Amino acid sequence: MILGFILFALLGGAAAVGVLAAFGRTTRSREGTFSGGALGFLGSASLSSFVLVAAFLIAGSWSNLNTARGHTYDEARALNAAYTDADPTTRPLLRDYVTSVIHSEWGTMEHGSASSATWSDLDTVRAHVEALPDSAVKSQELTDLTAVYTTRQIRLADTQSSLPSPLYPALIATGLLVLLYAPIAGLTFHLRESIALGLVGAVVGFGIFMVLHMTHPYSGPIHVTPVAYTQSLARFAQLSSG
Repeated sequence: MILGFILFALLGGAAAVGVLAAFGRTTRSREGTFSGGALGFLGSASLSSFVLVAAFLIAGSWSNLNTARGHTYDEARALNAAYTDADPTTRPLLRDYVTSVIHSEWGTMEHGSASSATWSDLDTVRAHVEALPDSAVKSQELTDLTAVYTTRQIRLADTQSSLPSPLYPALIATGLLVLLYAPIAGLTFHLRESIALGLVGAVVGFGIFMVLHMTHPYSGPIHVTPVAYTQSLARFAQLSSG
């Protein structure tokens, strides 16, 4: 896949050079002068390339983030249903599991893995339910736990979500292209021009930083928080007091 990206990038570059060799032999081209239209086209093409890659990465990362957040609420709803149907001896074990998700597993998900201790807490709930003497209660609680296990697996799968890795070096390359275009096109090193290009560089650098820190739904400055599970604990308290 990566070789495919590289191959098509090289083919695109070769095609561009070929077009230039075929149609760029005018007097103006030989003298090294450019019309305003030509400079505008090259500048907009450079900027559009950066915007295209950045927009694709931001949209994809934001979609992964929202999907992962939605899956945490799916599990929280399953837990609320399980707690509602649970007998008094099972409820404390469900609270222990949710607490473990918040305080133990959330940190491991940042690195793309589940917490073995949290798995054990959920397995403890199931083992306790399977030992219940009332078959009707046991059947309902096991059905609820199946939903919890399913939504948990989906949440953990979100820790492996990613976008095509070649897009990240492409983002940096196109960002550099935007900055290099100005001096190549003839921008000189004076105070006013330096300030203007410096501001452009700041925006490009900020964009690259944000995109590179949105690669994972459970890490970085913008990430999924365990608010769905803290809300479940609050709901558990309401159900217990009622």
